[in-house]
Amino acid sequence: MNQKNFLYWLAGISAVLLFAHLGLFYADIMEARNFVSAREMTDEGHWIFTTMNNVPRYEKPPLPTWLTAVMGECFGFGNLVALRFPAALSCFLLVMYFYRIIFIFTENRKLAFISALVLVTNFLVIYVGRRANWDIFSYSFMVIGMYYFILALRNTRAFPNYLAAGILFGLSVLSKGPTGPYVLLIPFYIGYVLVNGFPKRREILGILFCAAVTLVIGFSWYLYIYASDPETFIAIMKKEALARENRDVKPFTRYLSFPVQTGIWILYSIVGLIFPMMKHRTSKPKIYMMFFYWTLFALLFLSLVPSKKERYLFPMMVPLAATTGFYLYYIFRNPSLRKWEINLNKAIFSILGLVAIVLSAAVFFLPVKMDFYTVLFAVSCFATAVVILYSLYGKRNFERAFFALIFLMLSTGLFGIPIIDRALSNNHDKKSLVSVKAVLKKEQRKLYSYSEYSPEVWFRYQEVIPEILADDPSTYPKENIFYIAVNDNTKENMQKLKKLGWQLQYITKYDDNEAKAPSKNNVGRKIHYLYKVTKTTAAQNKP
Repeated sequence: MNQKNFLYWLAGISAVLLFAHLGLFYADIMEARNFVSAREMTDEGHWIFTTMNNVPRYEKPPLPTWLTAVMGECFGFGNLVALRFPAALSCFLLVMYFYRIIFIFTENRKLAFISALVLVTNFLVIYVGRRANWDIFSYSFMVIGMYYFILALRNTRAFPNYLAAGILFGLSVLSKGPTGPYVLLIPFYIGYVLVNGFPKRREILGILFCAAVTLVIGFSWYLYIYASDPETFIAIMKKEALARENRDVKPFTRYLSFPVQTGIWILYSIVGLIFPMMKHRTSKPKIYMMFFYWTLFALLFLSLVPSKKERYLFPMMVPLAATTGFYLYYIFRNPSLRKWEINLNKAIFSILGLVAIVLSAAVFFLPVKMDFYTVLFAVSCFATAVVILYSLYGKRNFERAFFALIFLMLSTGLFGIPIIDRALSNNHDKKSLVSVKAVLKKEQRKLYSYSEYSPEVWFRYQEVIPEILADDPSTYPKENIFYIAVNDNTKENMQKLKKLGWQLQYITKYDDNEAKAPSKNNVGRKIHYLYKVTKTTAAQNKP
């Protein structure tokens, strides 16, 4: 493989893993919230004062929502491929610029290529990159900005690059607040300083200029919202801060299981972080040390945050791909490894080969019909296993075994995703609330919601479903006859509406769950109970 073509190969592999079958897998709750806000931007004109189901949603800055809204306006807000494309493109660019960052420091195209392949085949990177969660926009703008920031630190057209970095860092903040600088930029710079020493005066001035640009761009929306709607903004920020302190709170040690999120690289990610061993196995120990410190401080900073979710580990996967890549590059170019190290790598690749064999058989036991994708995926897994085992026990070639794993990941992207999608969407009793639209149109009635929170259903419904609050008369419908959809139809809850003088006639139950119970993806917020409401004469006469 010609080294000059590495970037093209990386682009092709990344495109398959991030864009193939992008419309499969149903929208999760995070995506649904974002899609609803994007649709309301165009339908309701809420481009600055963002909303979700017509309720202010200032928890997240609007840049990713703007990008998604444009795609939705062009291709339709029911088109998952179009709505997810900006996020997938962001991840694609992140991988491309990660390659360039590695190359800047190492001047080694092959090492950069291997590290970038480890990154893009990382389970968490693929999962987050294919989902329209706003995290990926923040991380992508930050990594691209870091490329120009690094050029500036190395005195390559310093002022223009500090400016470019500041703009991109600002866009990162405008995507998800200060998350990007906290979990990517600061850990990187600590590692950079530990290896290269404290900055000089000229570098400090450049960094201050970059920071000023970041603050002006990144916090412009926050300041505008605060000036225009301070009460709502402060209330939402307090609620968000409280949620981060009390929701998904895990112990400090929770993220020590981070290697699991790398997927097939779980064992190599651990080996690549054995600092005493690795610093003697690379021709660029200082560069390796910088990525090692970056990984270490990213883990530390992430662990300091009380709220912990697996997807929050994404920023750590970036430097971790580099430390893993350093070790893989070492074993590929060193034919005279020690016996224990040969046996170690044989064991790791053998385990992965056995996993491929198991997958080739297990796919036929899934609760899905055998088809074109099933056969091709099984054949690809088996072929991967054969190549890996031959590369280990025939003419030893660890690099060939590595690329066999890349082939396995490509096969999963092309053939495995449709199989997984069918296996997850197994609720044959699904009955969507969207179907009530036909009834409403026929009767010329309107649908309201009560005691309900269903972003996924709001996304499918493609319209605002106004919320009724029992203790807020301003939310009561003006119509005398209307429909309401509720998640919680307990007697105690519905009694509040009856006290208003409304007669409730139960119609039917709607289940928008794609997965059947007892799957954890089968959730109550996707189940609705539909009622037809008629106001009594007394209620109609109330002002």
